[in-house]
Amino acid sequence: MLKMNKPKKHNVELWPEECETLMRNSMIASMCDDLLKSPRKRGDYLVLSLTAGELEELTGWVAAESNHAESREEEEALDNIFEGLESVLLGINMRDN
Repeated sequence: MLKMNKPKKHNVELWPEECETLMRNSMIASMCDDLLKSPRKRGDYLVLSLTAGELEELTGWVAAESNHAESREEEEALDNIFEGLESVLLGINMRDN
């Protein structure tokens, strides 16, 4: 019998305000609801446990919604979140190559 490996999960730390920003955005909340639900609390952070593919999906939605933000404040908040997510994703890709 062929054993299927479960995709490796990576911890992604977000500030509570960042999670709130993501959930306030209706498109991100609806498209990534399963990725954003039930974060664990670790100190001052909320931690999402995501595969590289899930992180890539979330990062893409954050980038897209930043480009369509309704206010400068929302755009800046999403840009900051995007930069953090992209940094984690780059780190994962560097380790895996």
